[in-house]
Amino acid sequence: VLVADAEREVWIVEAGAPGATVVPVETTAPWSAGRLVLDGVRGESLGTGPGACAAVLAASRTAFAGLQAGVCAGSLARAVQHTSTREQFGRPLSTNQGVLLRAADAHMDTEAIRVTAYEAAWRRDQQLDYAAQALTAAWWASEAGRRVVHAGQHLHGGTGADLDHPVHRHFLWGRQLDAYLGCGAELLEELGRLIGSGRTEGTS
Repeated sequence: VLVADAEREVWIVEAGAPGATVVPVETTAPWSAGRLVLDGVRGESLGTGPGACAAVLAASRTAFAGLQAGVCAGSLARAVQHTSTREQFGRPLSTNQGVLLRAADAHMDTEAIRVTAYEAAWRRDQQLDYAAQALTAAWWASEAGRRVVHAGQHLHGGTGADLDHPVHRHFLWGRQLDAYLGCGAELLEELGRLIGSGRTEGTS
């Protein structure tokens, strides 16, 4: 596992090493999570200073944004299928203007997440600076991702509140990714500081 200490030095530590303990933590995510406790564990330094942490943050933000794009696309696809086949007053729910507008907004949000995540990932693959693009993708994934999974659940009506329904899993997954990415206002503040410092490429 990767560990950042108080001096912002990044270490790689073997999770099964003596002195390393993982305490299970319950989250809304569909995967296991835990709190890592280290006591006298030896590790290998991967870098020191803000740059080392920034590289890990940018990569993780890009990856989480890409994952959020898939979660949102899945939620939206289920909502489209539901509203196209479920009828009310003799016609599909999708013929109602309110449903159409909500689904259209969710589609645009999903595409914004996807495009910004792709741009950040492409710049990383091209070995270009992508800190600003990763923050942009993270902001869209956090703010828009939350809107999309809420819309997906809302468009299912009462069915969306069923804990056993697949769309509820999309909702929980999307909210957990939102929590991992952090508050949108803080991401924008960090992006503003980065742009203001003049240490960005590919931004205008």
